[in-house]
Amino acid sequence: MKSYWFKTFSHKSFSIIWDLFYTNSNGITKKTISPGIILNHLDEVGLAYWVMGDGSLHREGRVLTLHTQGFSQDENNMISQELNLKFGFKSKVVKHKNKFVVQFTTSDANKLHDLIKPHLISTMQYKLPRKL
Repeated sequence: MKSYWFKTFSHKSFSIIWDLFYTNSNGITKKTISPGIILNHLDEVGLAYWVMGDGSLHREGRVLTLHTQGFSQDENNMISQELNLKFGFKSKVVKHKNKFVVQFTTSDANKLHDLIKPHLISTMQYKLPRKL
């Protein structure tokens, strides 16, 4: 009989990252994102990892959605605006199952493809927008 196990741990050095995305008010922890996070901290590698974790393709592989439902509509608007400023995209916020997500349009497919392809692991290449 085989068994598998793993162990996770926490370390105080990760608190800096936690503090960027979570607030605690009256004992309630809430996911959030502050202005400037994308502009000041996200690069092509980070965007590729974000797509690998939370991205999905549709409309013939030319439209990519970042599943950012954990953020409010205002936070999604900020995410979209900062992605557009930082990388020159034309992303927009759309409603998805009563929540909001960031969607990259077909006009972003080629740029997004070229930007993240070098950083996607081979098993995640299916999330790469199709170029025309």
